Amino acid sequence: MISRDTYIQLTKFAIVGFLSFALDFLIYYTLSGPFGWPTIIGRSISAVCSTVFNYYLNTTWTWGQSQKNRALFTKYMLLYIVSGTTNVIFNELFLRILPDTEIIISLRNNAMNTINSLSGFKLHKFGAFVLATIIGMVVNFLGQKLWLFKEDK
Repeated sequence: MISRDTYIQLTKFAIVGFLSFALDFLIYYTLSGPFGWPTIIGRSISAVCSTVFNYYLNTTWTWGQSQKNRALFTKYMLLYIVSGTTNVIFNELFLRILPDTEIIISLRNNAMNTINSLSGFKLHKFGAFVLATIIGMVVNFLGQKLWLFKEDK
């Protein structure tokens, strides 16, 4: 059973994580989709952007700390190097493991017997992103709880 304080921290961490996830995915999918950048580049850039966003929200709201602590920021970035690298590596691994599937939205013109594709969404790309994010999130929460914002007894 987890304590009430840990439950509240975990809930706040999850809310911040969801917002960071949404920002992360939007940047990643835009860079590696419409812009056509390699997934590892898009994933790396999106991870950095969401990390900075995540730092400000988690530091002040989840853990109730001042943002102006340079040592805290340095430790936070070290933790994010570990969790972010874990995330990027697992994203690439899952991209190779998961079957390359795509949902395609199309229109069929029965009179002319033609099909026109309107849009596509890569399921394996989304799945890899979600799975890698979950792994990175576990590393990140444990690092924040047990090392970065460890309460002195």
